[in-house]
Amino acid sequence: MSRTFLAAIAGVLIAAAAARAGAPDVPVVETTTTTEAGEHRAADPEAAEGSPTYLAEWISRTGAAMQRVTLFSDGVLVRKSTADGKTEMKKRKLAPAELDSYAALFRAPGVEEAAGSFDSGMSGDEIARSVITVTRKDGGTWKIEFDSFSAVTPEAQRIRSAMEDLRDSFGKIRASTGDFPPEKLVPGRILRRLDGAEFRVVRYDERARVVELKGLDEPYSQFYKLEDLAASFSPP
Repeated sequence: MSRTFLAAIAGVLIAAAAARAGAPDVPVVETTTTTEAGEHRAADPEAAEGSPTYLAEWISRTGAAMQRVTLFSDGVLVRKSTADGKTEMKKRKLAPAELDSYAALFRAPGVEEAAGSFDSGMSGDEIARSVITVTRKDGGTWKIEFDSFSAVTPEAQRIRSAMEDLRDSFGKIRASTGDFPPEKLVPGRILRRLDGAEFRVVRYDERARVVELKGLDEPYSQFYKLEDLAASFSPP
């Protein structure tokens, strides 16, 4: 792994930390709209005509739900989420130093070693399937494909983590008890805890309003009251 790539990773971590801390040199402007993220266009003088206008894009689908995170070459970051017929879109402009750090990572020498398909082979509507597309200076692209159960390489994980930092730079979408209807808490459903850990629904006791969950990486059950799920888990 090149020193340039490692330096780029360090730069991204510093920039992401600054953004989360609300540093004054990382202005954040959020808006909500129904406009498609793809309607934003940013000219890249080094890219070939007709090539993508973004540095990196992450598309994740879980059943009918979809989330798209796009970092354009002019520093505009867009996150669009669609689920249950509702669409939320947020946009902000990265500070120059923050954009430079991500650009250095996504276009560092040797970064394409992260490319690959890491499909776990698992099936089901509850599994999140993702594709991260990264552009090269010449307008070409390379991809990382993975799902909820995938084991990826360290190189791919660094790119994935960078995209997660961009996604989360808007702040988490707040959930409510209404986002966890009993009809969605069926055995086998995967719930993602806010720290990233994933759990499978074992059963839901409608009378007691208690859900039994078992961690995918933790061989024991945990029990949550229905009204407490929103504080610890993302909606299914």
